[in-house]
Amino acid sequence: MAVRFLPAPEERPRPPREDRGDLAEVIEFRSRLRRPAAEAEAEPETSAGAESDGRAENHRPRLVAAVEPSFEPADGGPVVSVDSGDEPEGPTAYEDAVKMLARKPLSSGELQRALVVAGHPEVDAEEAVATCEESLYLDDAGLACSVATKLRDAKGESKARIRQKLRERHLPDAAIEAALADLDDEAEFELLAQTARDRARRMAGLDRQTAERRLLGFLARRGWSGERATRAAREALDGTGSGRGTVRFR
Repeated sequence: MAVRFLPAPEERPRPPREDRGDLAEVIEFRSRLRRPAAEAEAEPETSAGAESDGRAENHRPRLVAAVEPSFEPADGGPVVSVDSGDEPEGPTAYEDAVKMLARKPLSSGELQRALVVAGHPEVDAEEAVATCEESLYLDDAGLACSVATKLRDAKGESKARIRQKLRERHLPDAAIEAALADLDDEAEFELLAQTARDRARRMAGLDRQTAERRLLGFLARRGWSGERATRAAREALDGTGSGRGTVRFR
């Protein structure tokens, strides 16, 4: 019987190993399967295969402008909103001032307050008013004269009443006093007398004391008071004969 001794295992010749070019990719793929899903999505994919690159592209966050908040990518990938910072600015204080003056005449004080109410800073409102004055878009003196004349001719207002209304328009004191200076004092008293006479005609049925009290109250609401108003009221009642010989019982 023939006996043959085999070499030790470490001395045995090993068969040639096959060269596998995709071994590194297989190892990486198996290691990715063991990781948590969240960690796998957080890390960028670096595999060399074309199919792997396509998957990485699909999971890459898509940037969507903030002006389209309802936009969703067709591939279902995550959406990231980005503020472009290109929001259009509103009109300047000067532009708003020109629009306001185009609608109706305003005083410098009225315009400045309107600009502040519209949301413009106080400094910008002042600069806009100054620019409008330089451009002759504002004329406080002319506006004061126009308003004063209208109140005198159309409504028969006294100087005191006109001064009050001009101040309500936030006109400068210099423009107010210049406009009142153009009103003649003699015309002022004639207007007072005429207003008293027109009102006294409606009081023919009243006794003298009641008629005089009511007439003085009417003149006071028009801005006339004091000795001049009292004299005009009495002369008007004397001229119409109101209260003479009239006795009323209630």
